[in-house]
Amino acid sequence: MVKGINSGKYLAWGMMAAASSSALAAPAIEAGITTSYQTSNDELVREEVTFSADLVLRWEWDSSELYSYLEANNSPRDLGVSSVLPEVNADAGSALDEDRRGRIQLSELGYRYFFNQQQTLSLGLLDVTAYFDQSRIASDENSQFMAVPFVQNPTIEFPDYSLGAVYEHLFGGGLALRTAVISSNGIADNPNLSYAQLVSVGEQHKGVFAIAAVTKSSKHWLARTGVWVNTADHSRLDANAEQQNNYGGYGVLGFKAGQHALNLRVGRANDAVSPIAGFAGLSYQYVYSSWVLGAGAALMQVSEQVPFAAGVIAPADTKQYEIYLRYEVNSSLFVTTDMQYLLNSNLNQLAEPYRPHQTVLGMRLTYLL
Repeated sequence: MVKGINSGKYLAWGMMAAASSSALAAPAIEAGITTSYQTSNDELVREEVTFSADLVLRWEWDSSELYSYLEANNSPRDLGVSSVLPEVNADAGSALDEDRRGRIQLSELGYRYFFNQQQTLSLGLLDVTAYFDQSRIASDENSQFMAVPFVQNPTIEFPDYSLGAVYEHLFGGGLALRTAVISSNGIADNPNLSYAQLVSVGEQHKGVFAIAAVTKSSKHWLARTGVWVNTADHSRLDANAEQQNNYGGYGVLGFKAGQHALNLRVGRANDAVSPIAGFAGLSYQYVYSSWVLGAGAALMQVSEQVPFAAGVIAPADTKQYEIYLRYEVNSSLFVTTDMQYLLNSNLNQLAEPYRPHQTVLGMRLTYLL
């Protein structure tokens, strides 16, 4: 899932009152609870109810802030929708232990220093996706699209919550430069999903994830382009013994005017090591009074290097479509109905007797505290 206190989720929910300048004062608080129900037309995929809770605490001073992000979720259901079809719910399973059971997890603990109004440095346990792949209408799995490709770009090998630093420089006129260097292995990228492995950044086969992006934004437009590299050991898909880095480039283009908004994401990765070689996703949002309608279409292109044996199901591009309708009951409660169509889930890795065509219906309740 796309997480983090800089994500569209918390920007959309709004900031609470600013914290006192005293380190002992009560922090500013942002919190929410989300529960969803999803069912598939495939009788072999079990219907599932998921639950998640988010809590952000901020302590702010004149030129810096300290923040923490805690999240919790229930355990994925065995053979449930989110387990069999990993693309359909970006909110499911974001905080798990090594046995894939849900837990309460400290996902972010960061310190942000403002050199001035233009330059900012963030250090600590971070969600780097929030700085580099954010969209105005397709970044929040709790109130916008549920499907993964309409929340983040699947070609970018972002680590999970990881240790590192992000530098931001605002040049004026809506132009910004962001760069980051963090450990290649975040919490969920380690075998035991433990904090002990998280802080062991120098372990064999680990590396760094580095990314740089330029953003230009205005009242109506948002444009972003960037490049990235992940230097952890990656085995080649063609079984060559040589280890390679994964790397790629990406772009985001958004437009918003009145009640309408569009967002386009594209990306390309090193197809020698990345099963998803290319990606394109288009999303649309329409707002009318207390109602929001969203629709999206995405293509995840399989690498030609992905191996498969004779007689085994061949890899294929994944195509995904989603439409949702959200109603704002009041400023705290949102109800969303959702429908998705998925072709060749996980690059066609669902072998028979699963269906290659999956239709998933869902409902989501979001409550903001």
